[in-house]
Amino acid sequence: MALTSVSIPPFGDADPRLFELSSIAYLAVAVLAAVLIHWRRVSFESLATMLVFADIVLLTLLMHASHGLDSGVGLLLLVAVAGASLMLGARLTILFAALATIAVGIEVNWTFLTEGEWIASRWNTAGYNQMGLLGIGLFATATLTHFLGNRLRATEALAQKRGVDLANLSQLNEVVIARMHSGVLVCDPEGRVHMMNKMARTFLGIAPDNGRAYTLSDVSPELAAQFRDWRETTGSTRSMIKSQTGYSLLPRFLPIGERRDDNGILVYLEDASVIRQQAAQFKMAALARLTASVAHEIRNPLGAISHAAQLLTESVSSSGEDERLVRIIQDQARRMNVIIENVTQLSRRDKINPVRIQLNTWIPDFIRQFVLDGLNPPELFQAQLQEGTEVCFDPDQLQQVVNNLCTNALRHSPPYQDSPLIALRAGIDPDRRPYLEVVDRGKGVPTEILDSIFEPFFTTTPKGTGLGLYISRELCEGNGAQLSHHPGPGGVGACFRITFARPEECSELTTTVL
Repeated sequence: MALTSVSIPPFGDADPRLFELSSIAYLAVAVLAAVLIHWRRVSFESLATMLVFADIVLLTLLMHASHGLDSGVGLLLLVAVAGASLMLGARLTILFAALATIAVGIEVNWTFLTEGEWIASRWNTAGYNQMGLLGIGLFATATLTHFLGNRLRATEALAQKRGVDLANLSQLNEVVIARMHSGVLVCDPEGRVHMMNKMARTFLGIAPDNGRAYTLSDVSPELAAQFRDWRETTGSTRSMIKSQTGYSLLPRFLPIGERRDDNGILVYLEDASVIRQQAAQFKMAALARLTASVAHEIRNPLGAISHAAQLLTESVSSSGEDERLVRIIQDQARRMNVIIENVTQLSRRDKINPVRIQLNTWIPDFIRQFVLDGLNPPELFQAQLQEGTEVCFDPDQLQQVVNNLCTNALRHSPPYQDSPLIALRAGIDPDRRPYLEVVDRGKGVPTEILDSIFEPFFTTTPKGTGLGLYISRELCEGNGAQLSHHPGPGGVGACFRITFARPEECSELTTTVL
């Protein structure tokens, strides 16, 4: 307005030249402030102090050039003081309110100060009322805005703290979900997947995040069908699904919120092998307590029987019949002791410490320990190993299981004649599960007893206890593995296969046995 011929009374009516110069100076200050803010050459408090002082001086000049308080320009001082109250401390705020009030007073009394005392007789005192009200307004604005600024700063600090807490909580949730042993997916009611953790990608065979948007139909049609059934019915029916990577998964659906129609849905995928392993461990703990109690109760009378038989050998007559009877007692007592030792092993089943084991190095060590007694040569074994076969198992229990299987294989194989009798084969099956096979060269397991070989106390030899295969299977199940029988290659011998859990199902706290 100052640089054009446009006139908008009362702006600049009293002194157009002063109005023009003040406006140009105000523009220059604004440009200079913009440059200093961009380059950050001056501290915030110093720059704010300079600009508020410039506001007061230049607004007072513009007000003087426009017929004083009647122009309404003085009201802009309230804005300047309010801005100072928001940005600066309490002392500077009161200082600028006082300076603005003094500036208004000088403007109101300017004619009196410049024209002399003779003008007092003609002086209109109405301007003092406006000056007083504006001064009160300036101090009230400074005080109230200062308190408001403090509240805003406290609210901002609290919001920043809450934002940091929420960010930390969100990061913690992401870490927890990412490290869960269950697969987790978050999807909307239409089945579009918005998030999935690492285990879900492993279960469903999905590559690491590549930015592609998936639906449940893309990752698993069976899972999508169960999801639709869950949304349409109030019942919670679940059935096992088979993923493309060979996992048997049990899904569970939970709405995020109270309703399942409008909010997101959490989909949990639980590995059935892990569920079976947990169930086996619960059963194992109960069985362990029972077998430990039974073994303890039998051991004491058995010890008494053995001791009495030993005493009988010193007092019986030299007749062959008496010696035969005593020998029967001693043999059967020793057999019962073996059974008790085997049963006692079940009581230690719940003490499982699975670790990652490299079969390529573990099997040669096992063969060396198996032949330490010198009764069998190392050439008795033939090892066929696939590179990189890693399993998750308790090493002591794996030693016991494979030792039982090799002892059985040796018992049912023909005498050693410079050719291997037991083959140990390790590899990975099509479902990406590692396995270990113990193959003998005997006559194989007859078809009529196949359903009974893993039952406790079932044996085909007079001196057997019938607990070897049963204990081996229980130990395998406790470690998340499966022990099964298969016909030998070419119909010769028997093959007992241990199918292990996947190595990634081991706890992260376990270590690798090399």
